[in-house]
Amino acid sequence: MKLRTTVFVLFSLFLMTNLWGQQKKNPEKIYIRFKPISADGVFALVRKNIHRSPWYESYPTIPRGGENYARLRIKQNQYSKWSEIGGDWGTIILDFRNPEPIENIEVEIQLSDKEDESGIFKTMNIKEKSSIVGISLPYDYYSNPAGILTVREESEKHLKMAQSLNLSQDHLPKKFSFYTGASGYGSCYKDPEIWKNELKTLRILGINGTSFPANMEQYNIYKELGFDRFVTYNPGNPAQAKNEKNLLDAFEKIQAVVMTDEPGNEGLYRINQEPVENFHKFLESKGLKPKDFNATNWSDIKPITDRKEIEKIEYNWGPKYGEAARKTYYWTMRYTESITTNHFKKMTEVVEKEYKSGVLTFVNYTDHPLILGGVMLPGSPDWFEMGLERATTLMWTEDWMYGGINSWGNGLYQRLGFLCDILRSAASKHNQPLGFYNTMDGEDGIRMKGFIVIGHGVKIIDYFYYGPTYSATENYWSDSISQYKGVAKVIRDIAKAEELVYPGKVPPRQVAIVYSTTDEIWNNNGSNGHEKQYLHIGLAQEMYPADVIDENIIGERDLSQYRVIYLMDVYLPLFALKKLKTYVENGGTLVLLPGACEKDEYNNSVDIITSMLGIKVKTSFSNETIGKDKIYMDKTTGIDSEIPVNILFRKSEFQGNIKGQVLAKFSDGSPAIILNKVKKGTIIYYTFMPGHNFFTSVREANPQGYVTKFPELQRKLISFPCKIAGVIKDVELSEGVFEASPLVSEKGVALVMVNLGRNPIPKLDIKVRQQGIKSVTSIENGDIQFKEENGFVQFSMPFNGLTDIVLLKK
Repeated sequence: MKLRTTVFVLFSLFLMTNLWGQQKKNPEKIYIRFKPISADGVFALVRKNIHRSPWYESYPTIPRGGENYARLRIKQNQYSKWSEIGGDWGTIILDFRNPEPIENIEVEIQLSDKEDESGIFKTMNIKEKSSIVGISLPYDYYSNPAGILTVREESEKHLKMAQSLNLSQDHLPKKFSFYTGASGYGSCYKDPEIWKNELKTLRILGINGTSFPANMEQYNIYKELGFDRFVTYNPGNPAQAKNEKNLLDAFEKIQAVVMTDEPGNEGLYRINQEPVENFHKFLESKGLKPKDFNATNWSDIKPITDRKEIEKIEYNWGPKYGEAARKTYYWTMRYTESITTNHFKKMTEVVEKEYKSGVLTFVNYTDHPLILGGVMLPGSPDWFEMGLERATTLMWTEDWMYGGINSWGNGLYQRLGFLCDILRSAASKHNQPLGFYNTMDGEDGIRMKGFIVIGHGVKIIDYFYYGPTYSATENYWSDSISQYKGVAKVIRDIAKAEELVYPGKVPPRQVAIVYSTTDEIWNNNGSNGHEKQYLHIGLAQEMYPADVIDENIIGERDLSQYRVIYLMDVYLPLFALKKLKTYVENGGTLVLLPGACEKDEYNNSVDIITSMLGIKVKTSFSNETIGKDKIYMDKTTGIDSEIPVNILFRKSEFQGNIKGQVLAKFSDGSPAIILNKVKKGTIIYYTFMPGHNFFTSVREANPQGYVTKFPELQRKLISFPCKIAGVIKDVELSEGVFEASPLVSEKGVALVMVNLGRNPIPKLDIKVRQQGIKSVTSIENGDIQFKEENGFVQFSMPFNGLTDIVLLKK
């Protein structure tokens, strides 16, 4: 299971901020004492789990020195002196001994806000079947002392919460995997019945996978309760695998091995430890020679990790050496990623040798750099390279997104589709499956996020992390009945649709967005990455889903499958630029944003692509809003309206006479978007960033709360090149704003739908490009009448909720 102690629980704070404002503030410190009832000569080891850094607190033994001196220990039916502990909410854990651990302890425990009886706010008479007693303090414990429960009571509460949902256990997924886990056994308690309560809770919800058991006792409990697949953590250690084989039956049920969580670019830190000869071998493997770096011998070439060194070299030695330094820097950055990729590739080789055939390996690529920072490199592994080089056999990432406009990810759940499409492209060469950590959220968010990633090809979901709260430091949902409902709903919906969802694959797409990792080597600007995400979302909402492809995929893939390719990156390798030029000349449509394709991988100015415009372009770059304007669209775009636009980060101007067609003009008459025909193909150039314009309009339409409004004109401003290029939609909807993802197999189509607007639609007309369908069924509406016409299946149904899956069976 996933381990982390670095991400603060924004979601929990969001839920609790308003409640805290209405409660009495918890004291900064409290006092605890105990009275042993069932034993004599007792002392207690004391620690506390808290929900902020440093996450754990240790305290002196009660009584102090009791572990060493029998005379200090507490006599039966007598109270210890008051001992001070921190006032944070969390879990107080007492391990009672005399001096050995006391089984079947009965004890009275009191909590006070003063060092005497006058401040007592909680008295608990506890019987526990082991030496450990855990007391869970909720976030509002001081104003709600009734909420202070033992860990046993918490586990019983969780089980009752799950039971209260009256969930059917008759039909649950068989092939699709849903993971999470319950920690605390052995640390917060020792009675297996408490652990069973938590695991029963998970099984009631429908969870079928969890972490590998530590011993036969744990495995027997898993087996008793019906867990039939496991994940284990192993960073390539054969000895660990050997130990796990001792639990042979459980070992055979390991589905995946997680090798690390949220890795960085290991190569950045290891490059100085690597022999320089390895760098030279790497360069040779790329077909390079010393003369390419203005050198006669490899020994003259050393890695350059600091871009500032390039300026120094050029200033001191001249342009030729400056050019060589740029090449060296570029390939040094590629080398660091190669070190990282090979590091995990070797781990995968060990795991595949030590574990049964078919066991998957993965690392969890953190979403933070992309969602928050807008970039992948240089701090993260290159997701594309990791997949294309088969460094792992399961592609995996996570989400920390919530539904509000001002929350992490700005409520744009479709950003998760962007992440999945990167993984899917990375997996395209070796056909790796996709997995995902869906983190805490309410019922709506869990359902919407789950359906989005499933619609993009994910087959394994881990709901990080159940907790329980009392055993976790951060990231837990054991006390959220709303998440219980969301998890249970997703699992049962998938069970109903598993026949088509599990074998279903994302169909070939006609649209792509270029993600140049070369650009991030030279231009680590988050606005670039965010623009791609907003383009991806806008296109998806207009039913033009786009692949996300890097320069290596451009080099290897037949681009003729794409009618339209969007490109905003300034830097791209020469081989990719030449391939894209050929793509246009052979009939493709290339959509360029300001500054696109102006530099090669060595930071040299190039015009391989921009020359096809037939006019020179000057681009200005800014770190803030450049201005606002209105644009007026030509009727050939299909948009018969003026559109207000926000111009952010980049703005281009044309210099000279435009040879092509002006598709849009600013209010002063200057061209905003132009089109130029090049042999059989088309090139379209925006002078502003349509993705950022779209997101700005979303912010304006949703100043607070959930994001439910997505201005249509700003979406169409992104997508109209697809219409001009004749892209045929796989799905057409009559109204609303949806994520509608078809998963196609020989059995038919599963149309996975998310209602982004969250408003009910009495009659939604749907067209799906498919033939030979024998029946259409909605998991929310049942059987639906349909007709086939002109290669499309057409039907109508109400859409009253957030999610649905429509099954079109052959």
